[in-house]
Amino acid sequence: MADKPKNNKKTNALKKGFQDIQTVLQEGNFKLFVKQFILVLGVFLLFRYLTGQFAIKEQEYRGQIEAINVQKKNEKTYLSNKEKLLELEPLFPDISSKTEWLLSQILGIYQSAGLAPEVSGSQTENTSNPAYVATSLQVKSAMEFDKLGEFLASIENRPEFVRVSEITLEKDMDKNRLGMNKVSMKFNTVFPKEKISKTLFRDQNKRGASSAKKGKLK
Repeated sequence: MADKPKNNKKTNALKKGFQDIQTVLQEGNFKLFVKQFILVLGVFLLFRYLTGQFAIKEQEYRGQIEAINVQKKNEKTYLSNKEKLLELEPLFPDISSKTEWLLSQILGIYQSAGLAPEVSGSQTENTSNPAYVATSLQVKSAMEFDKLGEFLASIENRPEFVRVSEITLEKDMDKNRLGMNKVSMKFNTVFPKEKISKTLFRDQNKRGASSAKKGKLK
């Protein structure tokens, strides 16, 4: 029961406060609230402005971060492709030696295997591709079946780009050559019409100059 007078006092004070505000507005003395209203409005507008500016800055930062990530990805791809090109391009023969390079490689392959090759026909060329010239040469030989597997593996494992695209196998019916097979293979290689690493990468030119100097010193 002792708390009721206190509660009544608070309730009455609030009612009186609202009545005073209503009386002031009814009498047209709203100027009493203008300063407070302007202050609150100013704070509100400043908050909206700062929030908007923060959103704009945040969007700009996100755009910059995304651009940096894309640039890093592109740079990584570029360096990876450059490394592959510098690694693989030297394995392809120069176009200037396309008339004898493939034949010399084939003779070396057969010599290492202890086999006698028989070149069938002349070297054929396909120049339809704008970037490279594909050449092929048909070669015949006689070998045992198990020897053929080892022979093909030795070709595929060579660092130079020499590949076999066609194989025909015929059993040798000569009684004096039991276990032997007549094998015909089409050897292929590719000659780039232009090696582009020197034109694409400046450090490749420097690398070539350094190699030339070392060769002279030797």
